[in-house]
Amino acid sequence: MLLLPSCDYTLCEQFHNTHIEPGGFAEYFRVPAPNLQIDTLKIPDNISFEEATFIEPVGCCLRAIKKCGVQAGDSIAVIGSGNIGIIHIALSKIFGATKVIASDIIDYRLNMAKKFGADVAVNPKKEDLSEIVKAETDGHGVDVAFVTAPSLEAYKAGLSVCRKGGKLCVFAPTHPKEKLQISPKDLFFSEIQIIPSYSTSHLETRLALELIKSGRLKLKELITHRFRLEEAAEAFKTALENKESLKVIILN
Repeated sequence: MLLLPSCDYTLCEQFHNTHIEPGGFAEYFRVPAPNLQIDTLKIPDNISFEEATFIEPVGCCLRAIKKCGVQAGDSIAVIGSGNIGIIHIALSKIFGATKVIASDIIDYRLNMAKKFGADVAVNPKKEDLSEIVKAETDGHGVDVAFVTAPSLEAYKAGLSVCRKGGKLCVFAPTHPKEKLQISPKDLFFSEIQIIPSYSTSHLETRLALELIKSGRLKLKELITHRFRLEEAAEAFKTALENKESLKVIILN
């Protein structure tokens, strides 16, 4: 069993005041001492640079898994099956989930979600997600719904598939002006918990490294596009616009 200690490092003032300067695409950058001391990891010989690019996103997903208490026997819905959604799928299986339902409006992503452990893949533009979840969970709904798409519709879908007493993970922020209307009465009687999970800490990045190093988490197939540094603008455009892009990386 994988156990993660519970600490809110990402809410610490120092967490927000320490960052590399001037930025990750600079030829050289400065690393604040606290970052160097507690969250700078050496890439092991058996992990490639490409695989190491997953340490941070896997760490973010691990924190969400921890906060939502995913455990053996759980049923999981992942709303949004891009790169991050698929990592949630793979990790949910590692943590013992017995049923993982992936949702996305792009069939390419759903096919990839199946490769990484999704038991059921649903395109809500073609099928009724809520009804399929009910059929797959004996009418109850899932224990945890991870919403990785920055969309109000995605959050509404997440709430609709949670069982009574289930958990909705807020993993992707929407536009600042968008508001999700929720009835306190419905929350009171359903006891659905809404759990935000922002970023990661050194605790999760270390575990992420170990999962990748051990081979328990194999994500290299998620890399769909590779660009040189001078093609950075094209890389960002591809990540934003290409419907068949998952993990886009920039190589020196």
